[in-house]
Amino acid sequence: KFFFSMHTLRILVCCCLLAVANPLNLQSPVTRRDAVLAAGTLSTAGTLALPASATSATMTVPIVKAGTATISKTIQGYWQLAGGHGKYDTDAVLKTMKKHYNAGISSFDTADIYGPSEVIVGTAARDLPAPKVNTKLCVFNPQDVTKASIRQRVLKSVERVGGKVDVLQFFWADEGNPKFVDTSLWLAELRDEGLFSELGVTNFDLKSVKRMVDAGAPIRTNQVQLSALDRRPIQSGQASYCAEQGIKLISFGTVGAGILSDKYLNRGRPSGGEVDSSSMRMYSGTASRFGSWELVQELLTTMDGVAKNVRDSGRCPGCNISNVAQRFVLDTDPTDGCLLVGVRNDRHIEENVRTHSFKLERAEVEAIEKVVDKRRGPKGDVWELERGYI
Repeated sequence: KFFFSMHTLRILVCCCLLAVANPLNLQSPVTRRDAVLAAGTLSTAGTLALPASATSATMTVPIVKAGTATISKTIQGYWQLAGGHGKYDTDAVLKTMKKHYNAGISSFDTADIYGPSEVIVGTAARDLPAPKVNTKLCVFNPQDVTKASIRQRVLKSVERVGGKVDVLQFFWADEGNPKFVDTSLWLAELRDEGLFSELGVTNFDLKSVKRMVDAGAPIRTNQVQLSALDRRPIQSGQASYCAEQGIKLISFGTVGAGILSDKYLNRGRPSGGEVDSSSMRMYSGTASRFGSWELVQELLTTMDGVAKNVRDSGRCPGCNISNVAQRFVLDTDPTDGCLLVGVRNDRHIEENVRTHSFKLERAEVEAIEKVVDKRRGPKGDVWELERGYI
């Protein structure tokens, strides 16, 4: 049953579219749309050389091929510019974007419903030698959709982001309306026309992705929430299907707004002033659906033990819980896809680049999976919960 009105679904949709010594005995509901509505009046990839205390080598962010498009394996995400994350200074944002780009995080993610985000990303892109810009076309009112209207919306997005879109990611709110299949084929025609390089989707369930692929839509990426706290793309079989079809996953929410970090180890759940952003409210809900706070602590303790093992083995001297959380997503993603990190400042650049300097060993992955397997949710496929299907 479809429980939510389309107005309510508009509010929900942007969710798609944010210590112990070796305890493992190892041998080696608030969503993005709330932020958009609450915002009101808010105003050549390089490498990152880290201090000798962190690593003796210069680390790089790998590049992934999605059809003809190239995407950095960590992507700068700018839902945060839609609001719900505090005020920001545009000049400071542009400097932060450039710092990430120079560190090798050379791809940007935005959307046509993220307020001024496309325009600000476009401003940054015009001053960079080879930026990779992904944006989204989000449809909430299918009755208003025509081939001509889709074309006009894509043209406007292309103009706002600086004239070049690498991946155009498609979202459709009401999967009960089958017109999304025709729309995906119209978008394929626009790709062939050269308005963007490749077509992606975001927050569709598996059966809907299959319908578009079977109709001939050349889908190359699929942006989904995926973390140790939310395994829906894995448990539904969607990740395996995408791997078979050559579709790369772009995973967001990998550290749960910082819940999967050293900050929350051996302490209470986020509360009061800590729940100060739409991201934290959204991912606090994800953690609650995952299980009790005691289970979250068991996960953090396990990841902390893995991080220590990684440091002690010399694979990554600066490894922390967030690195392990991101690496767990990468190392269990059968599509060899990318991470999307929400950017608010430049404080986590070094940490996000460091994730690509090592891989988890099989025993480490299995130790984390042993805890994850105790979860009680989230249940179902991608976005079935947010759409009110379960």
